[in-house]
Amino acid sequence: MLIGLVSLAGRKWGPGVGGWLLGIPLNSGPIIFFVLLEQGTLFASETTRGSLLGILAWASFCIVYAFCCVRMQWWWSTLLGWIAYFVLGFLLLFVNWNVVWAFALVCIALASTLLLFPDARHTAPVSTPPSRDLWLRMATASAMVVTLTGVAKILGPTRSGILSAFPAYTTILAVFNHRHGAALAVRTLKGVTVGLFTAATFFLVLSSCLTRLGGAASFALAATAGLAVQAASLLYLRRSA
Repeated sequence: MLIGLVSLAGRKWGPGVGGWLLGIPLNSGPIIFFVLLEQGTLFASETTRGSLLGILAWASFCIVYAFCCVRMQWWWSTLLGWIAYFVLGFLLLFVNWNVVWAFALVCIALASTLLLFPDARHTAPVSTPPSRDLWLRMATASAMVVTLTGVAKILGPTRSGILSAFPAYTTILAVFNHRHGAALAVRTLKGVTVGLFTAATFFLVLSSCLTRLGGAASFALAATAGLAVQAASLLYLRRSA
């Protein structure tokens, strides 16, 4: 339902807003919630740190796809974007920084990434998108949450957290917008990158509070902090549109 609402918002207010809304941890948030219920606070806290680091891999997908889509078809852009995600995600398994340093690294990386996005305002449309894709998006979202929570104990907290940042929804939005034209895909991905500051803030607060305050209070504080950052990032998105 959440990814369905994001898709409808993107259709109404534009691809940048649709991408920006993906900064809300619609995928990682539910996964961490169910991991907390099944595995406990320590496991969930470490999973959240992994999700925070996973934002770096998520952002790498966004920038690689953005550069590729200007010159390539959607399948090449997706493949190269996923390769970037998995390569960086693997390297992040060896990063043992605490959540505060991880947050600082993520913020610097996101700010740098925003400066690198290509200007695709004058690119021509690629092809006509399918008329019905909303149910596919919603099914993908549900399948991913169920799968990741099911294998979390096998993967371990860090791997589960990084994998929860896999850009499944981002890929779907980017591909369908790319089929309208590369410019729409670039705006979508830039919107996602702006919104990732929200996810980073959410994970920072949640990971810091879980072992101290428990689940309900931690999620409430993380959501409040995330929404405050989300509102501020909308101002940036409007100015850069």
